[in-house]
Amino acid sequence: MTTGRHSTDTVTPTLREILDNELAAAEPRILSGHEHLDAPVRWVHSSEIYEIGPLLTGGELLLTTGLGLRGLDAGTRKHYVQDLAQRGVAAVAIEVGRTFESVPEEMVRAGSVARLPIIELRAVVPFIDVCRAVNTSIAAREVDELRLRSTLVDALHDDLAAGAGVAPMLGHLSEILGAPVVLVSTSDALLSAHGVDDDSAAWRIVDRAVAEAVVLSKGRPMARLVVGERADAGPNPFAESLLRAAAGPVAVGLTRTGVRGSALAARLVEDLVDGRPMRPADLRTRLAGAGVSVAGPTVVVPLAAEAPDPRMADAAVAGAALDSVARSIVDATVYALVAVPAGGGQGTPDPVDRVVSSLVPRGNRLPGATVVVGTPCRLDDLGPGTDTAAVLSESLRRCGRQLGLAASTAARLGTDRRVFTSRELLADDAVRMLDPAVRAELRSLVEPLVSNDERSSSDLVRTLAVHLSNGCSATRSAAALHIGRQSLYQRIERIRTVLGFDPTEPAVYASMMLALRSLTADIHQL
Repeated sequence: MTTGRHSTDTVTPTLREILDNELAAAEPRILSGHEHLDAPVRWVHSSEIYEIGPLLTGGELLLTTGLGLRGLDAGTRKHYVQDLAQRGVAAVAIEVGRTFESVPEEMVRAGSVARLPIIELRAVVPFIDVCRAVNTSIAAREVDELRLRSTLVDALHDDLAAGAGVAPMLGHLSEILGAPVVLVSTSDALLSAHGVDDDSAAWRIVDRAVAEAVVLSKGRPMARLVVGERADAGPNPFAESLLRAAAGPVAVGLTRTGVRGSALAARLVEDLVDGRPMRPADLRTRLAGAGVSVAGPTVVVPLAAEAPDPRMADAAVAGAALDSVARSIVDATVYALVAVPAGGGQGTPDPVDRVVSSLVPRGNRLPGATVVVGTPCRLDDLGPGTDTAAVLSESLRRCGRQLGLAASTAARLGTDRRVFTSRELLADDAVRMLDPAVRAELRSLVEPLVSNDERSSSDLVRTLAVHLSNGCSATRSAAALHIGRQSLYQRIERIRTVLGFDPTEPAVYASMMLALRSLTADIHQL
């Protein structure tokens, strides 16, 4: 499917061109169908047969002296014109002076009604010379078109085989057309361009498109290929044909490979962080164009990372064992989208755990770097009416907000962990939004421990936080605190004494966890 702001399907000559060139000596006069003079003529045919209609396939310029119409009544001649119009001929040119002194009025009226160009040729020209000249030109143009299409398709298939993405494809298309080419999503997001200096120049090409073609995925529009004017300012006669030929390979390139590490990825992530609206089909197109594989059922996992130098955080994400990721630095924070193939059934690895396990080794080698892995989003399973881009956008922003909480949690637990999950920090998020009076009441539960630590330089608050976070496992808690189990038991007993109750009892376990998180949140806000 193609659309054009201006008709440029001039692989074959237009009726106007033939009138101005090969038929100029015949002194042509247009009697009807003036609005269709720029229609393409796919062949020139000369015939005096009245019942010529069934032998035509459409797009022909029919040359006749009207000999086959001699002796026929007005109604029959009218039917002759109507039949040719229904066959889709480009025009009928009638040489006068032999059969008719002028073209019969009923034929002109029938042409006007059908919007079929009826042309009166007032001077004699050899029809065979006109047919030979025009048809030879048409055949030569078709050969040129086929040669260029073959060259282009071979180049695009080589790009696909190399997994190079859409950028080199646009380069080959632009080179063959001799004009700049721009690829935009159906929501008019700039995906890629070739032959332009910057984004502004690309948008000027889109606004002044010479021709364009729709890129389809599974029968649905996903992007548009747009071509601008050639350097010599003339239209390329094969623009629409070549765009149509390129649309299929470009669709495969978008959904299979994408452009890794490119500006496309950064722009997509930035748009999502900014909360810009995006249709589901456009989101999939831009994810693919950014290097995030969406070829099959896919789960996209958002994350955010920060470090004293954002380049350190960016290196942590870039160096992780993540096959399909788009990332960008926004306001000194690294945001990224990671594609994980969607599994099926029980036993399928958790997408969040898969991303965390890929990040943990790298993240733990970068002092000061912190990563929060967000809530996974399955692209094809959000339900009708769900705004997928909004879901991803909110999850990305939540990861960014939780980076401070992650750092506080690491300090509270005395751990060297650098990678956290959004779901484990949700309780901290919830505590920050509690009514101040409720938070004060929660803090009162652990205030005696805080006071005791301040007076005696003990470590009871952290001990309790680590012990509760480890499910009250003495073995794990002692290892995390780097003390023996007997020392842990002594501290827990001291905690019970200071509080006046057992904070590890199931009945108060959740309240104590929230109380410790509330304490951390208050300290973080100071």
